Amino acid sequence: MRLKRSTSVNVLLNLLVGICALILAFPLVWIAMMSLKQQAEVMTWPPTFLFVPTLENFRVLFDVSQAGATSYGTIKVDFLTPVTNSVVIALGSIIIALLIGVPAGYVLARRDIPFKEDIAFFILGFRFAPVLLVVIPLFSVFQTIGLYDTYIGMIWIYQVVTLPMIVWLSRSYIEDIPKDIEEAAAMDGAKPVRVVLHIVLPLLKPGLIGASLPIFLLAWHNFALGLILASTKAPVTVALLKLLNPGVQFYPVMAAGLVVTMIIPVILIVIGQRHLERGLTFGAVK
Repeated sequence: MRLKRSTSVNVLLNLLVGICALILAFPLVWIAMMSLKQQAEVMTWPPTFLFVPTLENFRVLFDVSQAGATSYGTIKVDFLTPVTNSVVIALGSIIIALLIGVPAGYVLARRDIPFKEDIAFFILGFRFAPVLLVVIPLFSVFQTIGLYDTYIGMIWIYQVVTLPMIVWLSRSYIEDIPKDIEEAAAMDGAKPVRVVLHIVLPLLKPGLIGASLPIFLLAWHNFALGLILASTKAPVTVALLKLLNPGVQFYPVMAAGLVVTMIIPVILIVIGQRHLERGLTFGAVK
């Protein structure tokens, strides 16, 4: 009786997990289907699940040689530029955040400095501050000092999103590394810089790679900063908004753009999946 009850519970739990997976995957599948449909097929009701796929929407996205004559009219979408902008800004933000955040996390983890916890929570407070609270005052400042619509300005302001997370995660990871290892290296004559470079960083590498992936996604999908502080250097999320012009609705092209924006994060997650699992558990209570 107990075995039958256990089997029934497992079947029920597997069924619930399957239903949740279908619910979560349905929007992604629906967007992928829209990207392969014509405009008329997207607007039909009830929706059609059997159709002849077309790559016209992707051609419109990347056909920058001339305005594309499509079934939606004559439009021109330069989608390669915002994708490049997002890659440069997101990668640049992660690199700068790592160069600044890891040393800061090491100091907060290993050094006894005055007001250490207050400093740590002050840094973390930027992560929870509303983005518009920061970006609106900076709009005029960026225009005055010449950082508006530049990669340097965007990477700098994206530190509001990336740097606090890197500082706190690296601090947690470093605290998980036994301090005895560093003390043993110091007793053997290793300088502090060498201890960090040759002992701490190699042990920290899996955690930092795993932590960089979700932080990259935060920077990749950020919308408000790019909308207000950039024009030609705007990220891909802002470019998607431009496909919704008043009176003209390019839903299949926009769906194709969403598919393109999901490809790069998915590739990075697949490549770094092994490090991602380690990064999510690195520093956890054991």
